[in-house]
Amino acid sequence: MNYLPLVLGLIAGATVALGAIPIIKSKVSKTTLGYLGALTGGILSYLALDTGAEAEEIVQGYLNEKLWFDFTISLLFTSLALLGTWLALSSLDKKDPSNTNSNLPLLLAIGLGVHNVGEGFAIAAALLTGAIASAWTFTIGFAIHNATEGVAIASPAVMAKSSWSTVRNIIYLSLLAGIPTTLGASIYYLGVNNPQLIAVLNTIAAASLVFVMIRVNITAAGLLGGFRAKFWTWIFLGVALTYGLESLLAISSMI
Repeated sequence: MNYLPLVLGLIAGATVALGAIPIIKSKVSKTTLGYLGALTGGILSYLALDTGAEAEEIVQGYLNEKLWFDFTISLLFTSLALLGTWLALSSLDKKDPSNTNSNLPLLLAIGLGVHNVGEGFAIAAALLTGAIASAWTFTIGFAIHNATEGVAIASPAVMAKSSWSTVRNIIYLSLLAGIPTTLGASIYYLGVNNPQLIAVLNTIAAASLVFVMIRVNITAAGLLGGFRAKFWTWIFLGVALTYGLESLLAISSMI
């Protein structure tokens, strides 16, 4: 049996804990948490746009080719996936994030976990086409930015001093967010590479990212005194960091 998809999925997903645990263990100021949150928000913003564009490209392709039935079906399922994901996540989001019993860290972990299924699928898709080098570059890139997802999960737990702000619980949340990368990579064993399925998966991933991004950015702005220059500067740094990393991955895959 080829264990490479599982290994790559684990590598990409495990780094969530590497970003979360230091936030729990160290005494980080609220301002620093705000900067890290805005940086993460910028990263998530770029990823949401990128993932959503991939889904839109597939659906638009059916329209351009005048495949009306495929276009209608894809549009219907991606629309349901978009709204359904938001409604499902919002049903869990009922408590004030400043409350010690807030479930915001859990909500963020779930949202990021759903997105990370899509990351695993990207790894599987590369392996299905025999692009081993691309699969490895995806894995490294995902591993780097998944560490920032750990920051996003741990920060509200620390701020609210909630029951989630223990090393044990934050590891549980990190696994909830990171393990789905392996689940996504496991699609390799099914040999599934259907464009409509990819569009739906990318839509769910993008919807999860948008939901998490909004919550992270609102929290970060609150810590930084509102939507001011320093907030937008760190949002920009997150976008620039992710674009730079994606560019490096693209260059690496060409070599």
